[in-house]
This record gives sequence, structure tokens and C-alpha cells, in this order.
Amino acid sequence: MTDWTVQEPRPAYLIAKIILVIAAEALLISGLVFTAAGTLDFEWAWLLLALAAVSLIPAVVALAIYEPELLASRTELSPQGQPLADRLFVPAHSALMLAWAWVAGRDAGHMHWLTVPDSLRAAALALIPAITWAGYRTMRANPYLAPCVCLQEGRAHRVVDSGAYALVRHPFYAVAIAYQVCASLVLGSCLSLAVAGVIALLLAFRIGVEERFLERELPGYAAYKRNTPWRLVPGLW
Repeated sequence: MTDWTVQEPRPAYLIAKIILVIAAEALLISGLVFTAAGTLDFEWAWLLLALAAVSLIPAVVALAIYEPELLASRTELSPQGQPLADRLFVPAHSALMLAWAWVAGRDAGHMHWLTVPDSLRAAALALIPAITWAGYRTMRANPYLAPCVCLQEGRAHRVVDSGAYALVRHPFYAVAIAYQVCASLVLGSCLSLAVAGVIALLLAFRIGVEERFLERELPGYAAYKRNTPWRLVPGLW
């Protein structure tokens, strides 16, 4: 049981804070991609960065205005009560994300394991704004979408079963997986798709940890789980 109360910050401060966090993460990931590729002359990587920024900044501003507590929670340290398995998940996921960036750059710049047609790269790039929008709508639907497995008692945590959550129990994970698959294709790296697959398996493991925790701690979650049978993809899993 965790008493996690996030004080509502001013939107301007929150926007600046979250953009700095995102910029730092983007700098690290893109730095690994370009370093592994061995060149800054990587047009598709620059296109991906530009479109990701253009798509993400409006979503951040909107969340800072409409869901400031949610956005603030994305930058908080892990609260007490977080399951041990989830505490281990966070560094493992971060390490795999860095590995994904390095593999994508190395494959695209040197290994050329498999060729990704430009038409497929362009189609994947065009999906980035739509996937970002889906992530934004998912966060608007669920104001308790914290970066860790926890019970937010200080925010009257309750089950959310509307919007995308009426279709699958973990739509934000589905969005994250789709985003990484598209990013791999845009960068022209089929080898990084294998790393993205490992990350997806890790997220599937986390779903089990999260659901066992919520069934135990969050009233109504067991009923929601019965009424919404699919985890990520309707009709599949």
C-alpha cells in the first residue's frame, strides 16, 4: 500500500521539467544511434527525431494543462510499496533501450543485416504522430498511469475501464511497442527489431507483475480483468 500524493505544479514549470527530461533521454538515445552508426549523416534518424519532437511537444503541453498530476508523476522517484520485480524491471528496461539504440545505429551504419525498403521506412515514419497521439489519449483516459507499479492512494486511485482501456488492459504498453517497432523500421534496422522483441517480452513479464499487484491492492481490478480479457491486442493476447 502506497500513499503517493503528487502536488499539482504550475503548468509552465511542469512543461519545462518534462521537456528537459525528454530532451536528456533523446540526447542519450540519439547519441548512441549516431555513435554506433559512425556518422551524423543519417537522414532517417534526423527525420525521426524531428517528427518525434513535433509530435510530442504538443502532447506534453496538453497534459501539463489537463493532467498535471499525471505528468508530474512521470518524473517522480519510485515510491515505497513498489514490488521488487518491478524495481528490477526499471533498470533492465533502461539497459535494453540503450542496447536497442546501439544495435539500431550499428546495423544501419555498418552491418546492414537486412534492407528496409524506403517505402516501408516512410510508412513507419508517417505512423509516429498517430502513435504519439494514441499515447496521449491513453494518458488522458488513465490519470493514474504511473511509470511504476504502485497504488496511488493519495490520488484516489481507481480502476479505469473507458477509452482504450475498454478494449485492452494495457494500451500504453501496446503504444510503446508499436512506437519502437516503427522507430526500428525508420532507422532501417531489422536487427534492432529483435531487441524490440526482447523489450516487448519484458513488458509482457511486467504485465503479470502489475496485474497480480493490482488484483491484490486495487478494488475492482479483478472484475475489470474478467470483463476485459485482452491484455495488448484484442483477439490475440
